[in-house]
Amino acid sequence: MRHTSQYFLGVVVAACVRYIPRSLMLFLGSILGDFIFYILRIRRKQVFKNLKFAFGNQKSDIELKKIARETYKNLGKTLLEFLQLPRMNGTRIRKIVDTSELCKIDHILKKGKGAILLGAHFGNWELLGAAFGLGEYPVNVIGRLSDNRRIGNTIDRYRRLVGMEVIQKNDPIRKVFRALSNNELVAILMDQNTRKDMVFVDFFGRPAATAKGIAVFALRTGAPVVPAFIVRERKYHRILIGNPIYAHSSENADSDIQKYTAQFSKVIESYIRQYPDQWFWLHNRWKTRPKHKQQNR
Repeated sequence: MRHTSQYFLGVVVAACVRYIPRSLMLFLGSILGDFIFYILRIRRKQVFKNLKFAFGNQKSDIELKKIARETYKNLGKTLLEFLQLPRMNGTRIRKIVDTSELCKIDHILKKGKGAILLGAHFGNWELLGAAFGLGEYPVNVIGRLSDNRRIGNTIDRYRRLVGMEVIQKNDPIRKVFRALSNNELVAILMDQNTRKDMVFVDFFGRPAATAKGIAVFALRTGAPVVPAFIVRERKYHRILIGNPIYAHSSENADSDIQKYTAQFSKVIESYIRQYPDQWFWLHNRWKTRPKHKQQNR
């Protein structure tokens, strides 16, 4: 019953938001973010805890509060922008997103090995996928099944409307290998805590349980790993494409996976440090702890 209510509430909100002017939508998104931050206070303690973990004494409490508030405002705008996704086409997305760096992808795909896009819950990550899809890049996104199946199906439908193919995390791994062998893009967000198929690597000076899938795919296929992020700049967005990283196998597969996963994690951290208010600080990134850490608590 709760899932049904959530779904129909989402349908109503989406219908109200879809056709309002962009400037008004962004204004409402900002208000929504402030409402969640000041009134609902959803996961606010977790946000401040994460910020303290990440920046310690590097930033004052005033600076951390500003980052936290901007995080919620970005989240509010991102949510409403996502609800307008079905109206997007190539022309519209180029009006609000600077896609000039996507040309770097063209050079990478000429090698015929596809590419793994290294991303995070950063900026408006869904709009980043849409920019690839509507730019006619063959992009596959790895998604997690939502607890609310109706909402999850709607999210996937929105993604497909803007040119993204969805590979669920419980789908056969061969779908990823097939996409790369077809010289396609596979986008994976590697910034959340996980308990399965993971290794512990440094993230802001603390060990964080991190999915090792990107390293495994890169080592097995030879596909380059390309950092791909989107930054919100007032009313607009800018896509940032980093230099490709090529993983090379040695005689120790476990060591290779550890090394490259740590390297990819550092790349994500570097973008967050540059634009700290753009990351999804609401997630408990350091939830899973190494066993010896748990024992010493």
